[in-house]
Amino acid sequence: MFKRISNYRGASYFIIKEVFSGFRRHNFLAFNASISFFTLFALIPLILLIFFFLSQWLTNSSFALSQLINLTSHLLPEINEKIINEVYKVSASHASWGAIWIMILFLAATPLTASLRTGFANILDIPSKNTFLKNKIKDILAVITIMSLFFVYIFVDIFLLEASSIFAEYIPIIKKIYFSSITSLILLVAIVMIFFNFYFPIKIKKIYLIMGSILTSLSWYFLSYFFDFFINASSFYGTFFGGMRNLFISLIWLCLNTASLLIGAELIAALHKKEILLLKQLFIIKHIHRHQIINDLMKLFGQKYKKDKIIYSQGDRDQRLFFIIEGEIGIIKNGDQIETITSGNYFGELSLLNKLPRLTSAHVVSDWARVIIVSDVQMKKILAEDHQVTMYFLSNMSKKLQLT
Repeated sequence: MFKRISNYRGASYFIIKEVFSGFRRHNFLAFNASISFFTLFALIPLILLIFFFLSQWLTNSSFALSQLINLTSHLLPEINEKIINEVYKVSASHASWGAIWIMILFLAATPLTASLRTGFANILDIPSKNTFLKNKIKDILAVITIMSLFFVYIFVDIFLLEASSIFAEYIPIIKKIYFSSITSLILLVAIVMIFFNFYFPIKIKKIYLIMGSILTSLSWYFLSYFFDFFINASSFYGTFFGGMRNLFISLIWLCLNTASLLIGAELIAALHKKEILLLKQLFIIKHIHRHQIINDLMKLFGQKYKKDKIIYSQGDRDQRLFFIIEGEIGIIKNGDQIETITSGNYFGELSLLNKLPRLTSAHVVSDWARVIIVSDVQMKKILAEDHQVTMYFLSNMSKKLQLT
């Protein structure tokens, strides 16, 4: 039984494999370090802006400051007090809050949003086509989005804390800490999902965004426990880093936070490319028609044909590619059967590449046949993304041309 489970390689296996492959392709460690640096660089302007707008909307600015202290303690736990003190000193000068100063703060935070935007585009393998001005406007809007998410998180978290006290009072069997932890996790998943939805440059299915947000949120919770252990065991770092110990620890925590975000982004990208990822295996795995993944492929792209069923006729402008899982397909030209395609092979590639009408007809010669159908758009994506598949595809096509 355990051997059977370990040998199973369905859709989930290839999605997880793609996530780890994405770490390698996108140089995860360097990318994470870059995002962490820009986050640290943009954090002070963001906190200043958040404090300014909170203090404008709330009559009690000390309440806004207390909420920011709580927020920054999660982001930079070892140096949050120093940051907040500096923020309070700057914000105390009302003369500094002019329109020009606020715009400067917005622009100072844009390197982070620009890095996130281009990073997520790279994870999805999508090139950026906008001009500098359009990208800068997008980055400023992205800063506003981050601030809005911070506001939502602060106020909803306060509401949930009050609700948990009331809930625990009426239903004592459910402890306050459990209720607040669960609701806080749900809130975090929702905030992260909105964040991903805004920053990904293309439309992503909601279920994929939810799955990536859950992974990121759970990673944050898991890493917070790991970080507590790290802090308790890091007292000797003062020997090596001296007065910079707290900054070092805060940078480590910031890297862990951004890593959680990128892990979720990689999962979303892998899920978004799920169809192409599975179809790609048709040209990678030997004897694919005997592999377990065929069940997933048949559910998504498969068709079952009876004997004598015509799949396409000579002259059709059908540009799909057909991969035989089971059965036999006869290829007919000018009324004569010139070839029989068996399971584990594909046909129809010439019209796909040349965009010409079909030169032959294809029909089922066995009692029945199971066929995977690949559209021309899907096939071109596969060839554009994977050079190994392209070489295999072109090599097979050249052999067929030599035989004919």
